[in-house]
Amino acid sequence: MKRLVLFVLIVLIGAVPAWAAKKTTVQELKEMLLSFQEAKKGDEYVASQLKQIELSEELTTSALTSLLPASPGPLTSEQIFILEARSSMLVPPPSDLPDLPSPDDAAQKAMQDKAIGLLAESDRQYPRMTASRTTSRIAHKPDFKNATGRHGYGDQSILSLTSKYTEIVEIDHGIEKVPVSALDPRLRRISPTSESGARPDLSPILRQAAEDGSIHWLRWETVSGVKTAVFSFSADKGKSPYAVDYCCFQTLGQVGSYDWKPFKKIVGLHGELFIDPDSGTIVRLIAQAELKPTDFVQLEDARIDYGMVTIDGHDYLVPVDSFTHTEVLSSGDSNQGYLMRRTFLVAGYGNYRLAGAAQK
Repeated sequence: MKRLVLFVLIVLIGAVPAWAAKKTTVQELKEMLLSFQEAKKGDEYVASQLKQIELSEELTTSALTSLLPASPGPLTSEQIFILEARSSMLVPPPSDLPDLPSPDDAAQKAMQDKAIGLLAESDRQYPRMTASRTTSRIAHKPDFKNATGRHGYGDQSILSLTSKYTEIVEIDHGIEKVPVSALDPRLRRISPTSESGARPDLSPILRQAAEDGSIHWLRWETVSGVKTAVFSFSADKGKSPYAVDYCCFQTLGQVGSYDWKPFKKIVGLHGELFIDPDSGTIVRLIAQAELKPTDFVQLEDARIDYGMVTIDGHDYLVPVDSFTHTEVLSSGDSNQGYLMRRTFLVAGYGNYRLAGAAQK
C-alpha cells in the first residue's frame, strides 16, 4: 500500500507544471528521494522533480545531511541545498519540537532579561574581529520576454545557485560592517545589495520590545541538538533603529534620462528569538523587516545562527551561519519596466581572529 501511495505521489508531482510548487513535508521529501533511488532515476530527472516542490517545514541541517546519501548527483544535491535555504524561516517538523510544558511568566521573563543583558554586555566588550564569510547566492532567472504575474519570473523560471564567493568581513562590537566590495556602485547597480550587517543592532531593539511587552512565548524547539526557548518579538518603526539600506535603483530623471538612487528606510521589525534556557545566550535570530508593496525592496527576512568561538583564550558568541531572503524590484529591458527578483543568500562564517592579528 505504501509503495502505491509513493507511486501516485511521484506521478502527481510529475504532472504539476514547474511554476506550481507543491507543499511537501520533510518526511515526504525523504520518502520521495528514497523511491527515486530505488527506481534508479537519474540526477537530472530527480533535480527537475525537486524544483517543483515547496517545503512546508524547515529542512534542518541534520535532515539535509540525512538526505544527501539518496542524491544521485550534483544537480539533485544543489536542489536539496536550495530547499534548505527556502525553508530556513519555517518551523521544523514536530520531531524537533519537544513536548514540554511552557515555562511560567516568571521563568520566561528571567530568560528574556538574561539574554538581553548578555547581548548588551557582549556588544560593549567585544573587540573588532575579522572572519572569513563564504556566501552562496540562489536566485531566479527571470524570463523578461515572457514574464507574467507580480514577480515577473515567467513560467519557465527556476531557482539556481548562481554564484559562490568568499570574502573577509569585519565585525565591530558584534555588528558586521559592509564589505568594501559591496560599496562599488557599478556592481550594486547590476544587483542591488543591502548595507545591513550580519544582524541589526539588537540590544536597543530587544530592550525596547521588552519594555513594551512585545516579547511573547512561542514554543520549545531543538536547535542543533539543544533544547531552545523560542520567543516572538516586534518593534515599532517609531522606536526601532533598524534601517533597510539598498543601492542602487534606476529611476527616471530629467528629460527622459535615468538616475541611480539608493533605497533607505527606517522600518518596523518583527521576528523570533531563540534562547538557550540554561546559559541565556541567543542561539538564533529571525528578523523580518516590515516593508510595503510599493517599496523597491519588498521583502528582507534574515536568520542568523550563533555559536561560541575561542580567540586568544576568550570565548565569544558570533554568527556561524546566516540565511537572507529578499525581494527587490529590478529593471528589465526598456519595454518591460520593473520586475520582482527573489534572492536567497546562504553564508557560513569561520576563521575568526582579532582585527589587528588578522592584518599581520
